[in-house]
Amino acid sequence: MKFEQITGNKKRYLDLLLLADEQESMIDRYLERGEMFVLQADDGAPVCIAVVTDEGGGVCELKNIAVSPAFQRRGYGRMMIEYLCRHYGDNFVFMTVGTGDSRQTVSFYKECGFVYTHSVPDFFTLHYDHPIVEEGRILSDMLYFRKRIARPTVVREVERTDECITELFQLWNESVRASHHFLAEADIERLIPFVHQALRSVESLVVARHGGRLVGFIGMENRKIEMLFVSPDYFGCGFGRVLAEVAVREYGCRYVDVNVQNPQAADFYRRLGFRVFERSETDGQGNPFPLLRMELVECCNDI
Repeated sequence: MKFEQITGNKKRYLDLLLLADEQESMIDRYLERGEMFVLQADDGAPVCIAVVTDEGGGVCELKNIAVSPAFQRRGYGRMMIEYLCRHYGDNFVFMTVGTGDSRQTVSFYKECGFVYTHSVPDFFTLHYDHPIVEEGRILSDMLYFRKRIARPTVVREVERTDECITELFQLWNESVRASHHFLAEADIERLIPFVHQALRSVESLVVARHGGRLVGFIGMENRKIEMLFVSPDYFGCGFGRVLAEVAVREYGCRYVDVNVQNPQAADFYRRLGFRVFERSETDGQGNPFPLLRMELVECCNDI
């Protein structure tokens, strides 16, 4: 079997599309602006069809997915979703999908890693010209689910050109202002020379990019994570974890200092298996910002 993107004459798969969305006028709303993929059997027969649209803001939406009746309940729908997540993960952060309140369908998406986010009341009754019935029930609300699919590209030991340092500093500046709320403007200004120096001198520097954009970086020295910052636009996307895992697995990092006033960071490292072994009442520049010194004592299963 093989996956193929369909760029022309998409309506030739209309019979399959109607299995998942039974009104052609609704399919017409997304078919041409969406990208279509088909999983084909060795003899060329379509096994599974899917249509995905770009909804902006790093979100793509699975608008339609259907498995040919002769191939249903064999895992091909899940196979298609896994393929789509890999395909779109390099340029999108989330994949969303809307569906009716059908126990079987909702269970399928949850098993594929989607999490419920919200509902649109009366979607099916307002937009379809006939009742949509599943499992003996007339569907009314559209239920939306979301899955994080972002796959950052990790670049090890980047060349620290002036352009690179400027890009890293801009990310640091944005990230600090969005996360270190205990710092006053004067405190941030005092840190700037130290940051520029650290970006150029730290022993090892690894960056993460997504969709061609810098989304995070981590600096390491003497088995210690000296800096880890993620773009605010990508908070909660798992990029910080990816970088921390690289630090632990590939660079042998076992230590990190975290500001006491930044409990989210402390919780982040605790989830990775770090534990506090010491407290300092000042930071590395002697400023009155207490630090928690943490050591990796137990690796989580994912590291």
